[in-house]
Amino acid sequence: MLLSIQVLLSTAALIASGRCSSHTIPVPSFPKNSSPVPRDLQSISIEFAYFPDYAGNKSHPNKFSKNLLQNFKSITGVAPKVRVGGTSQDHAIYFPDQEENVKLFYRNPTDDQPIQINYGPTYFESYHTLGKIKYVHGLNMNQNYSTEQLELAATEACTSIGPQLHLFELGNEFNFAPGKYRAANYSLLDYAEEWNTKSAIIKSAVQKACPGSFPGFMAPSFVLLDFIVKTSWTAEELYNLGYDKDNLTKEMCFHNYMGVNSPPLPPAQLDLQRTLMNHTKIVQNLAAQIKRSENLAYLGLPYTLGELNSIANQGVNGETNVFSDALWLVDFSLWAAVHGIKRLHFHQGLNYRYASWQPIESKGISPTTRPPYYGQIMVASAIGKSKDTRIVSIPLSEDTESAYAIYNGNRLSELVITNMRAFNQTTSGHRPHREYQFRVPSQHKSARIDRLIGPGSDALDNITFGGISYDHALEEGKPVQRHSNEETRIKNGLLTIEVPDSSAVLITM
Repeated sequence: MLLSIQVLLSTAALIASGRCSSHTIPVPSFPKNSSPVPRDLQSISIEFAYFPDYAGNKSHPNKFSKNLLQNFKSITGVAPKVRVGGTSQDHAIYFPDQEENVKLFYRNPTDDQPIQINYGPTYFESYHTLGKIKYVHGLNMNQNYSTEQLELAATEACTSIGPQLHLFELGNEFNFAPGKYRAANYSLLDYAEEWNTKSAIIKSAVQKACPGSFPGFMAPSFVLLDFIVKTSWTAEELYNLGYDKDNLTKEMCFHNYMGVNSPPLPPAQLDLQRTLMNHTKIVQNLAAQIKRSENLAYLGLPYTLGELNSIANQGVNGETNVFSDALWLVDFSLWAAVHGIKRLHFHQGLNYRYASWQPIESKGISPTTRPPYYGQIMVASAIGKSKDTRIVSIPLSEDTESAYAIYNGNRLSELVITNMRAFNQTTSGHRPHREYQFRVPSQHKSARIDRLIGPGSDALDNITFGGISYDHALEEGKPVQRHSNEETRIKNGLLTIEVPDSSAVLITM
């Protein structure tokens, strides 16, 4: 089936309502002061309670999820890492005699997350259904009545997951602990001492059960954003208090969201442009993470965002499940990569409004590839298979646009441009566009154009990248070519490109 007529016409009718950049934009000839971007920058976080829904089990593996993850490996040469954790990991209790893989208990049937998760040995079958994936496995720091239970959970994880176990994660967003998991006067020092004690217990138990080198931890897994949690805790002070005195942490991990899904909610259309499709907001949002990574660089550990997505509390329909979120994801990911953040674990959960895909039918929602997935695929395609990909931001003048130069070593190989001006799919008339002219090294004579495009910023479906659909309904998430790519000539070092409103483009030279 061909792409919808609306999308094709929107792309073809670029000569109408266009806006030109006022000058030729120079592209740096080489990536000064940049560092290689890991090929697994685009990685995944899955809510602990819903991991079996995403992965399936040995008798019923989830082929859809496996295909979607395999697409990343086909593009970059490496599989994304998958973190299994989130809020529900600190409500998850391991029962070695439980036959069911997982039992979920909800306060209200319509809640996004259960209040208690009981899981047994067969839960770990899900770690062997998605291919050769490396996992970060979440452990419950909240439960405080039995270190034996913590030891059992950790040793079962190491024996069952085996060499696919990348790291452990002890506790999720424990800077929420005062007044929630612990007494109101629970301090940062209390946390450091508790984490040190429990991490040592885990290491000892795992080394007995699984001889060899201990995998280590991703930590501290704090979300340090004032609009989410008011706290005097800081990561810098945490490490001054003797946190991780045994050097068990292998990767630093913090969480990040652009805002919070809580009443009163602004109209989704307003928030699309103000919060997500807004380069200035992305820069402001990531500034604290970038500063923190600089402050903690002396530790010599990779800085990751072990859980992130657009709007916290599982997102907002009409805002985070639509095409605008894909454009946000592209700009956010590339800005993070420019500033040395090594991996981004975009959080997923069953029926979550910001999820990249719905893995199974649930609450009347069929298995579906959602718009954010296409943004992830575009970023993965920009990184590619090179082990020496470097990215440089190209400054543009408006909040609603961004551009990046991608290099293979010191050689310019690609450009990414996002035009985040909102265009509603129901808007009548031609779709506006912007025209850009870039000056590139003269040896480049032609380029391939891969567009990330859909009917509009509020579109739920009919989305492609590079003319390819990854919809469940076509080939269970495998790539299906729906229309051909474009090519353009580069004349005397000048590359001209038209980018429709609410779309992005990857130019490969």
